[in-house]
Amino acid sequence: MVTEDQDAVVVGGSIAGLLAARILADRNTFVTIVDTDELPLQPTARKGVPQSVQPHVLFTKGYRILESLFPGISADLNAAGALTIDWPREFHNFSRGEWSNNASAASDIVSVTCSRPLIEWAIRRRLKDFPNVRFVEAHRVTGLLASSNHITGVRLQPLSGEGLNELPASLVVDASGRRSNAPQWLENLGFTPPPETVVNPFLGYATRRYQEPPGFEADWKVMLISHEPPHGTRLGYLARIEGGQWIATLGGYGRDFPPLDNDGFLAFAQTLPSPKFYEAIALATPVSPIYAHRATANRLRHYEKVKLPQGFVALGDAVCALCPVYGQGMTVSALSALVLRDWLNQSKRPSRLLPNSDSKPALNAGKLLPSRFQKSLATSNSLHWGMATGQDSRFLTTAGRSEPGWLMGVLGWYTERLLLSATQDASLHTLFVEVVHLLKSPLALYHPKIVLHVLATDVRTLHQSKSSLP
Repeated sequence: MVTEDQDAVVVGGSIAGLLAARILADRNTFVTIVDTDELPLQPTARKGVPQSVQPHVLFTKGYRILESLFPGISADLNAAGALTIDWPREFHNFSRGEWSNNASAASDIVSVTCSRPLIEWAIRRRLKDFPNVRFVEAHRVTGLLASSNHITGVRLQPLSGEGLNELPASLVVDASGRRSNAPQWLENLGFTPPPETVVNPFLGYATRRYQEPPGFEADWKVMLISHEPPHGTRLGYLARIEGGQWIATLGGYGRDFPPLDNDGFLAFAQTLPSPKFYEAIALATPVSPIYAHRATANRLRHYEKVKLPQGFVALGDAVCALCPVYGQGMTVSALSALVLRDWLNQSKRPSRLLPNSDSKPALNAGKLLPSRFQKSLATSNSLHWGMATGQDSRFLTTAGRSEPGWLMGVLGWYTERLLLSATQDASLHTLFVEVVHLLKSPLALYHPKIVLHVLATDVRTLHQSKSSLP
C-alpha cells in the first residue's frame, strides 16, 4: 500500500541510488527505492547490473564518505571478507616500463578491495535499518506522473505478478544508470531532453575470477599494468577480493578487445609489458567464466542546460557515466550524494516529522530548484569528466575526442615525466595516489617544489641511463 506519507522515489538501487536514499532519509522523508531486480539477500551479482562482475575501485575519498554516512560499515565489509588496502604500499602500478616505487611505511590512505556486489549488499543492509526507507523490487519505472510543471510520482510496470502501477512522490531522483530512460520521460511531458556529449574510446574488458593458490604470499593487493596512449592499448588489472579470490581483468582500447576463451585470455595476458599479471594467474585456478564488458563510453547528459519540472533530479551514471578504467564511478556517486545533501539543505521550512524523530525539517521539494542541483552536480562532475575524457582522447581511435591544445601538450609532457619519476621516488608515488583518490587537488602535482623535484629526478634518470651505455 502507498500511504499519504510517501515523499521521495529513487529510481534504481545502484550505488548512486542507495546513497541518494541515505541522504533523503536524513530529511525525515519517506523514501522508496524502485529497482527492476529482486535484490539478493547475499552479496551476489544481479541481472540489472551486468557490470557488477567487473572490477570496481572504491577510492579513499569514497570510502570515507561511505563510513560517514554509515558509521561502522567498514567493519561490516571486513567481516564479510573485504580486504583493507593501504594504497601507497599495496597498490602496485606498472607504467612507463617500471613498477611503482611503493611506500614502506603505513599510511591512512586506505579503503577496501572487494567485489561491487559486496559493497551494494552492505549498504542495502544498513538502509533496511531505516524505518522510513523501503524497497520496491521487480518493478520498472516507465514514466513520470506530473501536474502542470510539478512531478507527482512515477508510473510502474510490475515484472513478476501483481504489484504497483503508480507511486506518488514529491521528489523523484533518477539513479538508473547508463540505461536511464529519463530523457524520454521528460520529452513525453513536453520538456526538452538534455543534450549529450559522448567520448567513446572503444575499450573492451574481459574479466575472470580465480581462486588464490594455497600459501600464496605477495606484497600487493591490487596490481595494474597500465595502458599507455597513444599506442599502448592493452592493460591488466588484478585485485585480491573476498573469499580468497582474485578478480582478473584484461582490457584493450580502440577495439583491441581481449578474447573470451581460456587460451586466448592467457595469450593476451602474455602480451602485457610486464609478465607479472600472467605469472600470477597462471598459478591460480579459474572459478568463473570470462565475462565481457564493452559499455565503456564516457557519456555526459547536460541536465544543467535544460529546464526541468519541479520535483525531478538525476545523478550518478544517469548523468555522468565515465570510462570505468579510471575507477572513479563509485566515488563520484558518493560525491553526488553530498551534492544532493547540500541542495536539500537549502529547504529550511519545517514540515511533517516522523514519529519519534528529532527536529530536522522534512523534505520540502516545492522550494527546491532542480536546475540549481543539476548545475552544482555538473560542477562536481567536471573534474572527473575532464580527467577521463582527456586521457581517452590521447588515443586517436577515440570517437568524440578533443585535440589537445599547446597547454594540454605541455601538461601531458609533464605528466609523463611525473609518472616516470614516481617509479623512482616513493614520495611522488604517494602524492600521485593522494590526487587520484581525491584527497588532494590535482594542483598539488604542479606545485613548484614538485615540478622541480620531478625535473631533477628526470635528469638523474637520464644521466644514469647514459652512464650505463657501453
